[in-house]
Amino acid sequence: MLDIVRKALDLDESEVSLDSMLSADLDADSLDIVDIGYRVSKRFDAQLPLTELRTRFEEANIPWLDDEGKVTAVGLGEVTAVIPEVEGRIAVGDRIDAVFLVLAVRDLVAMMARSLGAT
Repeated sequence: MLDIVRKALDLDESEVSLDSMLSADLDADSLDIVDIGYRVSKRFDAQLPLTELRTRFEEANIPWLDDEGKVTAVGLGEVTAVIPEVEGRIAVGDRIDAVFLVLAVRDLVAMMARSLGAT
C-alpha cells in the first residue's frame, strides 16, 4: 500500500509512512484518492470500501448528506459501518470530504485487509 500511495502521489519513499495523513501530510485531494483506489483495484483485484460506500448510498437512496452537503446522522452511521477507521474523527454536520481528510495510510491498509478477508 505504501508503494501505491507513493506512486499515485509522486512522492519519495521517505515521504510516506503508515502514519502519514493522506490530506494533511501528503497533500492528497479527492482525485488522488480516486487514483489510489484505481491502483489498488488493479494490483489486488479488490476495491477500497470508499467505492462500496458510494455505491451503498446511491443504491439505497440514503439521505446521507443534507442540503448543504454535510453528513447527516444516518449518513454518519453508514460511513462508520463501511469505514470504521473514521469513527470519532468525523461528526454529524461535517462536510463529506472530512472522511478523506481524516484518513491515514494505515487506514487504507486496514480497509484493504478487510476487503481481502485478511485477519
